[in-house]
Amino acid sequence: MKRSIALHPLACLCALFCTLSVRTADCQAAASATLGQFEEQGDIGATPHPGTASFQTNTGSYTISGSGENMWATADAFHFVWKKGSGDVELTADITFATKEGNPHKKAVLMIRQSLDADSPYVDAALHVVGLTSLQSRAENGGATHEVGIDGEGASRLRLVKRGSDFYMYVARTGEELHLAGGSLRLELKEPFYIGLGVCAHDKDAVETAIFSNVRIGTPARGKARLHSTLETISVSSTDRRIVAVFDGFIKTPNWTADGTHLVFQKGKQLMQIAASGGEIEPAPSDAPMQKSEWTSPDGLHVASLSYTGKKPMDTTLSMKTVSDGKIKVLAHLMGAQGTLGATPWSPDGKRLVFVSYQMVPQQ
Repeated sequence: MKRSIALHPLACLCALFCTLSVRTADCQAAASATLGQFEEQGDIGATPHPGTASFQTNTGSYTISGSGENMWATADAFHFVWKKGSGDVELTADITFATKEGNPHKKAVLMIRQSLDADSPYVDAALHVVGLTSLQSRAENGGATHEVGIDGEGASRLRLVKRGSDFYMYVARTGEELHLAGGSLRLELKEPFYIGLGVCAHDKDAVETAIFSNVRIGTPARGKARLHSTLETISVSSTDRRIVAVFDGFIKTPNWTADGTHLVFQKGKQLMQIAASGGEIEPAPSDAPMQKSEWTSPDGLHVASLSYTGKKPMDTTLSMKTVSDGKIKVLAHLMGAQGTLGATPWSPDGKRLVFVSYQMVPQQ
């Protein structure tokens, strides 16, 4: 006689739930194995062509392809591979592009991002195929993007470091050791945030590929802090910054030469100069300008000023006031001191300022 077995509805539901749970766990494990140290991947913003990412277990490298018009202004478009993070963290990788063709400003980035929204606050260390390396940030949802850039030959290895609300970039070209790129950015991010790798084609109709190898996610070193000085210029219209040179120790009172081609600064008791575009450092003429207390632009329309907040040692705000209406524009928040601006910090055309920022950075 054939027996029939009746299952209670709750038992069926439980069996189905357990099966789905196992499958979900298996999928998550497979995704984790596929993406190595990261958890997920996806397109951020408007990307007409879907991006992809793969992890090569034999080499430990990530191949990421992304579309997107840009990662700039008030919103981003790129392909992102990420995991959630918190606290102080650093991300390091060697970066190469699959091809030098395409838009010269296609970029591969190491990124720490508040959310997966296109207009999210973030900081990244970006390598452009044209050679520009930059520390980029957006301070608020839908806000403008700004950068601290290094012109010249592109780096082959980058490191992005978050220490509290301060962010730093380290770079190394082929054959070099990682070293502080100079400058820094300050941005408050809530925990958890997203940390990962990204690629943007800088062309909505294209898909570009970059390879990230020797990828490392860790906690920044906590060695003895050492003072670094960065000689920078800043555009008063965009507030974007350019790194001219980085020094161990203290430099001060930077100034423009009358023809706008060189920057003069004091290191110890010596007066030195360097081309505004970077290059060799050499002794400056003895009649070069020194520090004074007022920083009025050559056309008399603007006045640059420094204010000290007192929240942290050397916390400084660099601002510009329009003489005609008294309106004040904040140009940068940085670590500064009395030597941050010199006697003639304005460029002859009144469009840029030169200044020194300081970083107390634990040794890597």
